[in-house]
Amino acid sequence: MELRAYFEKYSDEATCIEELKNKRLENGLLCRKCGHDAHSFRQSDLKFQCRKCGSRISLRSGTVMENSNLPIRYWMICIELMTLSHRKMSILKIQYLLGHKRYEPIWLMVQKIRLVMKIRDEKYILRAYSEFDREFLQKIDKLALQKKEKCEML
Repeated sequence: MELRAYFEKYSDEATCIEELKNKRLENGLLCRKCGHDAHSFRQSDLKFQCRKCGSRISLRSGTVMENSNLPIRYWMICIELMTLSHRKMSILKIQYLLGHKRYEPIWLMVQKIRLVMKIRDEKYILRAYSEFDREFLQKIDKLALQKKEKCEML
């Protein structure tokens, strides 16, 4: 998804909360107390409530966002930026893009996301690894065209 389309799709905090809620339910949410899998969502305090025992689970609990006061939209935007970019993105740049005043919470958020991404990447073992840069391939194509044109002139 293009970044522009992403910002249009998740334009406000309510949309991001709804998307996260749906993802949590889609992945399966089990009650920590009784193990039941049917929950209702309490919009007032952003918690899932078990339909069997009534215990509550926070929308953020069990995720990388746990114990964070940053808006869910910040998390979703940051995750998208970090997964879309081919190179590491500066935390100051992310802070600027989010429009957040303080550096420390953004730094902590990025560190948590990087840790989760590292753990996820360690699960996959690649036999051979190759990384292609689009700009590099375009330069090779241009050089090949130039060489071909020179050969045709001779």
